[in-house]
Amino acid sequence: MTAAHALAALLAVLPLRRPYAACLAARTERVIADADAASREHGVPVALLLSVGYAESHLGCARGSGGCWGAPASRLHRHSPGRASHAASALALGHRRCGTWSGALGHFRCGRCVCAGSYVARVGGLWSRVERRAEVSR
Repeated sequence: MTAAHALAALLAVLPLRRPYAACLAARTERVIADADAASREHGVPVALLLSVGYAESHLGCARGSGGCWGAPASRLHRHSPGRASHAASALALGHRRCGTWSGALGHFRCGRCVCAGSYVARVGGLWSRVERRAEVSR
């Protein structure tokens, strides 16, 4: 699945709220290119990466996000916004350590394979819905 296909499915499942729509419209080509490249480089499902980016910062469009996709650019600089590649790298590390993408989501969010709270269920559920929608629209 390409990032363009996954992004279309994501927006069909969960349309952007008004403040983020203009930002994403202006950045769509970059979001797609970055997500495709990061997915390939790190072996992360592109629909999962886009779901995380959406949950974290509306794909870098949330006010104050600085374009971040949820992972910092560096462990040493926790407040420097990371891009799709940083989020994909963090998810891939979580997958290697935990053995599942669900575990990777937990590791991404709280540094452990099992994470308390609703994040894993919420983002994992969004990922599943995006995957199903993309399959239907093929």
